[in-house]
Amino acid sequence: MSCTAAHHRRQDRPELELADVFRQCGESLSRLDGREARVVRAILHCRTAALGGHVQQCDRCDHRQIAYNSCRDRHCPKCQGSQQLRWLEAQQQHLLPVEYHHVVFTVPDTLHALFRAHPRRCYGLLFAAVAETLHDVARNPKNLGATLGFSCVLHTWTQTLLFHPHIHCIVTGGGLDPDHRRWIAARPGFLFPVRILARLFRAKLLRRLESGLNDGSLCSHEVDPHAPLRAAARKNWVVYSKPPFGGPRQVLRYLGRYTHRVAVSNRRLVALENGRVTFRWNDRARGQPNRLMTLDAAEFLRRFLLHVLPSGLMRIRHYGLLANPKREVRLAECRQLLSHDHENGDDPDAPPSLPGSQLRRAEDFPRCPRCHTGRLIPVGSLSPDRARAP
Repeated sequence: MSCTAAHHRRQDRPELELADVFRQCGESLSRLDGREARVVRAILHCRTAALGGHVQQCDRCDHRQIAYNSCRDRHCPKCQGSQQLRWLEAQQQHLLPVEYHHVVFTVPDTLHALFRAHPRRCYGLLFAAVAETLHDVARNPKNLGATLGFSCVLHTWTQTLLFHPHIHCIVTGGGLDPDHRRWIAARPGFLFPVRILARLFRAKLLRRLESGLNDGSLCSHEVDPHAPLRAAARKNWVVYSKPPFGGPRQVLRYLGRYTHRVAVSNRRLVALENGRVTFRWNDRARGQPNRLMTLDAAEFLRRFLLHVLPSGLMRIRHYGLLANPKREVRLAECRQLLSHDHENGDDPDAPPSLPGSQLRRAEDFPRCPRCHTGRLIPVGSLSPDRARAP
């Protein structure tokens, strides 16, 4: 790496990165295989000579520097920024001028072992149970009597990287009536009683898991495979409804910082000393933000790998009015029914624009660090160099 490239890398990178921690876990890394090994290798190689890159030159001065390619793995904390922008640009056109609610569905700890043993199958059942719960409650005339639109995001971690599968839902505060002739709005500031959601969600997920154990698509190492289900059935399940967003602008800002999160970001890492990792975490239960936790590097790696998703699993899914089939038609009907609230065409809460040109400049043509006015334009490419891989 040239001096210029090394200087540029030091300017752009935080002092400590996830890849630095992984390099302390040599013995543990050697025992990895399959999906976990591929994820760790991608993070180690991200923005290094191992993946190749390109030479950038300022279009205003003679400054040149090397920019190495990203791994683009969804578990890598360095690769989420541009993916997030692209996703937001696609999603902003699907937002409606209505109140949005944030609902969280959590899996009790008695089922965690089953989820870890069969992640692909269990995560799919979890999405299905959450979606059916919201659909059934919303379509009941006693609650709303309408079809909602909602997006679901799977998270599997706590702030201390323990296994904790849960789904965050962004839900429209209302929906289309069965005849698609009327928009039925939810009560301002309120969607559904969480007790109803929790009881129905518990029944639907347990029924699916029981069916999987009966037909052999799921298996348990317990002497009695159904014991975890019975234990879970005796618990009060947690469904949390947060205060509603003010409108599309707030939803887009929330989605921008939430949908593409990884288990731990580089900015949370504090120190790596004597094979031990210190990182920040928020203790929300006690109202204590920015607490510090220190773990052996091997234990930190083990916890991080709990959250590696099966290849190809979609962790962001859309349902109801936002489901891909007929989505554009349904949203057009909703906007037509809601248009009387914004007859002048000037919606003060319309989502902010993310033009493609802005995204392209931010990712491909960064500002020159020397003159601060020019843009860095690619002028040459570098082939991957595995021999220089970290």
